[in-house]
Formats: sequence, structure tokens, C-alpha cells
Amino acid sequence: MAQLSGFVHELSNALKRRDGRRAAELLSPASSAGLIAHQLASSGRPLPTGQLSSQLPEPWADMVAAFLRCLVAQNNGERAVACREYREGYAAALASLLNADKGTESEWLIPLALGAAATLKLLSALADEELARKGAAANQLSECAISLQNFFRGLATSKSSQAKKDASVAVVCVMMKVYFKLNAINNCKQPLQQIELNRLFDNAKQAHKVTLRYYTGRLAAYDEDFQKADEHLTYSFEHCAASCPNNIRRVLRYLVPVKMLLGVLPSEALLRQYGLSEYEPIRRAVAEGNLGLLLSSLEANQVRFIQSGTFLLLERLQLVVVRRLFRKVAAVHAQLNPAKAHQVPLALLEAALQLQGIEKDPLELQCLVANLIFRKYIKGYLAYKSRVVVLAKTDAFPALSAVQLSDPLAAT
Repeated sequence: MAQLSGFVHELSNALKRRDGRRAAELLSPASSAGLIAHQLASSGRPLPTGQLSSQLPEPWADMVAAFLRCLVAQNNGERAVACREYREGYAAALASLLNADKGTESEWLIPLALGAAATLKLLSALADEELARKGAAANQLSECAISLQNFFRGLATSKSSQAKKDASVAVVCVMMKVYFKLNAINNCKQPLQQIELNRLFDNAKQAHKVTLRYYTGRLAAYDEDFQKADEHLTYSFEHCAASCPNNIRRVLRYLVPVKMLLGVLPSEALLRQYGLSEYEPIRRAVAEGNLGLLLSSLEANQVRFIQSGTFLLLERLQLVVVRRLFRKVAAVHAQLNPAKAHQVPLALLEAALQLQGIEKDPLELQCLVANLIFRKYIKGYLAYKSRVVVLAKTDAFPALSAVQLSDPLAAT
């Protein structure tokens, strides 16, 4: 095959020159290797491994053979087979080369490693889709995560190569995507800590910074550290390229609920601009203190919110909404009864909720208000016998940024 001869010759030259960038281009599924694999798959001919071993040094001959087998399997619609060939025959050997040399001699492998990490993630996701359709165990992304750890180790633990350490940030970005896809969120913490410990963030490319801040923000929201989540997600939003509106939308899906938990509402224009119309009734519910509207909106968009991983965040807005409603009730009560402005009967809140179609029995309502006080949404105390909330005379409704948003008992 003329195409194969030309491909092997060019790859051999790139390897001899240690031209990692060109070698990575050739060992990409989008290269001429894809056409070679298509011809092999169409003809049913075996891979001419002798031609590879005669022109390529070890272990590259075996690695390239595995790479081409992967592409042939892809052409045949065998995604799981393609993924295993790539991971076990190509990516594993490449990671071994990186880990064998911790110095600068193997810096030329960096483009190959980064290309392999991205390709392996894609192949693993496609393989899991195929396995799931067949009713088999979809475990290729899990195997991918292990391979990515090997790449990360080979780059981040270099003794003398700053270029390798800097490149490890790109691998961590891929790892974050895989871990969140697998819902193995706690696995994100170790590589992120290593990046922070080695001060690699400052040298990272802007795109990688945005990605890392995005996932760090999501991780902080998962840990109920909403101030930290706000900081990282806001950075990601402000520095995300304007030419990538889909990425901006992904950031806003988490930043909007985090901001609302902290008392900052998005504008209608922002939600319209990025196609987040499902958040508009929630924004209105928070602004109006309308618990009925919030609950109906959560129910109407439950599947969408669960799939995007924001449902639990949005559900936490219930206390924010009830606080807003209680504040409005307290304001009306103060106008009607100025002498007892700080003594708000629970019956008024009960009536306001009933107008929104929400029924709460007396004990449930007392527990709700007690929770508001306990979490510092409201300053005051609940007089159980008289069913009255006695508000603090100053700062009865502190800023949401000062509220105990996380569970105060979670650490006990």
C-alpha cells in the first residue's frame, strides 16, 4: 500500500528527529492513517506488521500497529475493540516511555501524550455508548481514568522538566471531564492539589485555566463552599473566550444558581443571550419570594436539571425563597402593627404560602422557620407557644453572603 509506505516513512523521520508535534499529527485519527485503516477494513487484508517493524524502532512498531488496529476496528464499527487497542497497545506504551525518563530527554513526547489523552477520552466515551446499548458493562471511561493518571504521573513528577510539569495541567483538564462524567468527583481533588502545590496554574494556557477554574468551582459547589465556587466560576465566566458561547453557557449553568444562593440575581437579558430560559421562572421566584413558582419550575425541568448536575443546587434555593417571602410578610406586618413590628405571627407566613398553593401544617412550618434561624437566614428566635417569630431589632435579615449555606451539622 503506497499510502502506508508514505505514512510509515514520514512517521519514521519524525521519530528520528524527535519531532513530537509532527509525530502527534501523524498518530491522530484525523491523519492519513484514517484512510489507510479504511482501506484495510474495506479489503479485509491483515495489517502488514512486517513493514512496520522493518522501518520503525521498538517500541514504536508495536505501538503504531495497535494504533492502526484501533482505526480499523473503528471502521468496522467495533468501538469497544478500538478503545482497548488504543489504550492497551498505544497509550499504555506511550505512558511507560514518559515514566521511564523523568528528565528533559523525553520532552518531545509531550504533544503525543496530550493528543493521546484527548483521543483516549473520546474513544472511551464512544465505547461506553456501544457497550451500554448492548447491555454490557460500560467501563471504558473508568479504564481511561487510570491511563490518564499514568500520563499525569509521567508529566507532573518530572525531576527537571518544567515543560512536562506545565503540560500536566492539560492532562488534568481531561481528567476532570472524565471524573465528572463518571460522577467520581472526589478523585478530582488530588490532581488539583498537586497543581496548586507545584504552582502550575500560573504557567498554564488561558484555555486550561478556564477549564480548571470551571471544574474547581463545580467541586466547591459540591462541597457547599459557595463563596469559593463563586470565585472560580466567575473567573471562568469572565475569561472564557467570547467565540465559545457553548462553554460560557456551561459555566453559567452553575454560576447562576451559586450567585442566586449568595443573593445575586441574573438579568433577564443574560439568560436570554445564552439560552438559559429554564432559569427565568426560578429567577422570578427568588425575586418575588414565590415558593410555589420555584417548586413548579423545578418539577417542570427536573430531568434537564438532573442531567446537567444543577438540580440539588437549585433545590437549595427553597430557603432563600422562603426567607424573601418572610421578609415581605414581616414588612407588611410592620406597617399594620408598628408597635409589634418585630413580633411576626407564623399565621401570616402560613397564609402567604397558602396563596401560593403551598400547605404547611403547624409543626412543619415551625421547623421551616427554625431552620431559617439556625442557618442564619433570619436573626431572631421562635416563640413556640405563641407561634410568633421575634426578629432581631437590627439586621434581622443579614446579607445572604453571610448566611450559613452549608449544613452546620455536616462536619459534626
